[in-house]
Amino acid sequence: MALINKVSGLVKSSSWLDCSIHSLNASFAMPLLNRLVLLGLFLTVISLPARVHADDRINRPAYLSISLDPQLYDSNLWETSYQETLDQFYTAEVEDFGYGLAEGLEKTVIRGRLKVLPGYRAEDQQSFRQEGEPDSFLLAIDLRYTYGLGNGSPMAAMATFGTCFLASPIKMFRYSARLEGRVVVYYINEDQEKIRLLQKDYTSEESLKGSFFDAQEMAQEVKWIRQLTRKTLTDMSRQILAELPLQLLQRSWRKIADELNRTPTAQRRSQLVAKSKKSRARRSARKKTPKSLALPDMIRQVSPAIFKVLTEKSTGSGFIISDRGYAVTSLHVVEGADSIRLQFLKGGSLKARVILSDPKLDIAVLALPPEDLAPLQLGQSSTIDVGAAVVAIGYGEKFGLSVVQTTVARVEEYQGVPLLRIDSQLGEGNSGGPLLDKSGRVIAINIRRADNPQEHASFAIPIDEARRFFSHLLN
Repeated sequence: MALINKVSGLVKSSSWLDCSIHSLNASFAMPLLNRLVLLGLFLTVISLPARVHADDRINRPAYLSISLDPQLYDSNLWETSYQETLDQFYTAEVEDFGYGLAEGLEKTVIRGRLKVLPGYRAEDQQSFRQEGEPDSFLLAIDLRYTYGLGNGSPMAAMATFGTCFLASPIKMFRYSARLEGRVVVYYINEDQEKIRLLQKDYTSEESLKGSFFDAQEMAQEVKWIRQLTRKTLTDMSRQILAELPLQLLQRSWRKIADELNRTPTAQRRSQLVAKSKKSRARRSARKKTPKSLALPDMIRQVSPAIFKVLTEKSTGSGFIISDRGYAVTSLHVVEGADSIRLQFLKGGSLKARVILSDPKLDIAVLALPPEDLAPLQLGQSSTIDVGAAVVAIGYGEKFGLSVVQTTVARVEEYQGVPLLRIDSQLGEGNSGGPLLDKSGRVIAINIRRADNPQEHASFAIPIDEARRFFSHLLN
């Protein structure tokens, strides 16, 4: 009883622990084993570092780098046209996995934003992992998938051979996936030295059953891969979020307490250079006035990055925003489409997939194979004055590019979103195409026509608004 009273005295400042101690005293008639278990739990809690509290999160920038290495045993999918489908699928799933983890960690351990690095291949983040960002955290997650038929599949094939003429094939084949993940968390100090805080391994396994005929079809194998990938990634995300936050808090305060107790580098720098930064920006704006382009030169420069969007239901326009294989179009053009094809001016087409969408802005971000695609340069819509000359380019006509020279009439608000109103009515196919300034930079995205068809005007979403939605995908 003296030990219990001592524990109660140590934690009497915490109301919920104090209440629990009273409960422990009241239940001292429990079996000895139960009392020891409860006592061990309380001693563990009070032994945690003093800085670990529910609202004491890490006030540092953080980056999440995820690599995925899929191993498809006894499969020829990587040598077929399905390779492009799987590439797009893995890109989208890894991004969703990353954003889900980022959201969970921001709520529990990271104060501020946790930026997810784009791409799922190891080489996509290799340079950042080597150099990092000073005075920040790097969460490196390496995933390895192994897919394939189960060990009993050869015997199942022999059994199926004798029953292959049955009206309903027997599902004797098992297709399995094993996901292995290693999470390593680093703190990168101001000298760009990486301090490893913790390392943890996770695994998740799932399987599906199918018939002999299912096992022979590549399309069915792709469906299995999709299902198993989503299940195992969801399970691994749950495991990581259940363990990582508290471990990261404890290890961080133990290993780098001095760094975390001082003002973050970013805040110190911003306090020291805020004024000089503004003055440099003003000087730079005066010195680096964009060079105006003649219309033919502008079209020649930007047209390779502008494409026509073709779906089974509608057509529209779009443009490349990153040479990593990301593009933008209007959401209403591709929403609900089973197949999205992008057709470029110089011929050829690419398949694409929607990876992000914002119904409020009517914008969709597409992922496509990065085949030497140069993105358009993004400008600043805040620098555009009413009456400024602009150029709308897209595929508003049935054949070829549509180029419309017009002016900005005014800024209006539509359902809480600021829009640029231009003095020209664009064709339906221009939705998603760029609105360019005189130097060929994107200052808005054409998203809808005027509500009144008789009105000779159209609207575009300012690029400053749109950029917030997809800035993490830019080069």
